[in-house]
Parts: sequence; C-alpha cells; structure tokens
Amino acid sequence: MPLRGFKYIIALTAITAIYSNYFGLTIIYFILKLLTTSLIILMPLLYASVKNSLFAKSIIIGLIFCLIGDFSLLFEHYFTIGLISFLVGHIFFIRSFTVVNGWHWPLKIGIPLTFIAGILLCLIYSNLNSFFTPILIYIIVIVIMSWHGIFLQLSSSNEVFKSVGYAVSLFMFSDGILALNKFYIHFSSAGILILSTYWLAIFFLGEAASK
Repeated sequence: MPLRGFKYIIALTAITAIYSNYFGLTIIYFILKLLTTSLIILMPLLYASVKNSLFAKSIIIGLIFCLIGDFSLLFEHYFTIGLISFLVGHIFFIRSFTVVNGWHWPLKIGIPLTFIAGILLCLIYSNLNSFFTPILIYIIVIVIMSWHGIFLQLSSSNEVFKSVGYAVSLFMFSDGILALNKFYIHFSSAGILILSTYWLAIFFLGEAASK
C-alpha cells in the first residue's frame, strides 16, 4: 500500500476513535485508540527508507511507550503508569532530536515554553496533592523535549525535520489540556482537543521517522 493510503487509514481510525469517545462508545473507542497509535508506530517500520538510523529508532521506541501510556490511561487507576510511560517516551524523543542536532538551549524558545508551563503548573497546583512531584518532573521533561524539537525544526534545512517543531508543540498543548481537564476544570470538548492534537503530534513524529 502506498504511504498516502496508509496515512488515510490512520486519519480514519483517529477520527472514528474521537467520535466514539465523544458519544460514549467505550469498547469501540478503546480498540480504535490503541489501533490508531499502533498504526502510527507501524508507519516508520513499514516505510522508513533508513530504518536503522538512531533518529528513527528513538522515535519508534518513544512511540511504543506512548502506546503503553495510551493503554494505561484507559483506566483511571493506571494514571501514574501512563504518566511514566509518556515520560519515558519523551526522553526517547529528546534523544532522537539531540542525536541529530546536539544539545542547544536558545532562550527565545525556552523562555516562552517555560512561561506557559509555569502558568499551567500554577493553575493545577492546588489539586495535584500526591501527584505534584511526578507532574512537575513530567512538565520539565516535556518542556525540554519541546525546546529541542522546535530548535531542530528551526535550525535544520532537512525536509525530514520540517514538522518536528509542530509535533512537540501539539504534544505540549495536548498534555496541557489533559492536565487542565483532570486537575483544574472539566470541560466537554476536552477529549476532542486532547486526542486530535495528540495524534497529530505523534503522526508528525512518525512521519519524520518514515523519511
């Protein structure tokens, strides 16, 4: 199957999963959520021209941990496991970015990201309780991941990395909405925003690893 056709299948499963979640079709949602992320993982495995590059390998491993996180977050009592799984995934994404571009800390990227993360932490702080430390660590790691992903996109002329900055920004937005919905104020459209931006984020990462 051509890559374009495979992408259409991913889009279809993602949209159907979001629809199922919104209308409370729990079993269908569970299946399609895991299927969508699994298909995104398969994309670089099936279509990558350089499957053994450290960049692609690290992205794929990070996506696998995202799949573990997806499964864990389907069950409320596995939230901590899901948090740890995504944290490990972000560490592998950081590895993929820095193996290409090294470690760089441009303040014009880091200051806005840190400011946004600080506002989020202030909003949810009073409701975190025992989750404060793991959430704080998670926020620090995702800021570092976003920092290096955005810098990679801005500093490289390579076509492979043109959407990495969008991916990490969407990931940070998705996790921010999830945190606000869970620890600050619940709102009905949260699921649509969280899932759509999350799948766009990991799709862009999987696509980058497929080139």
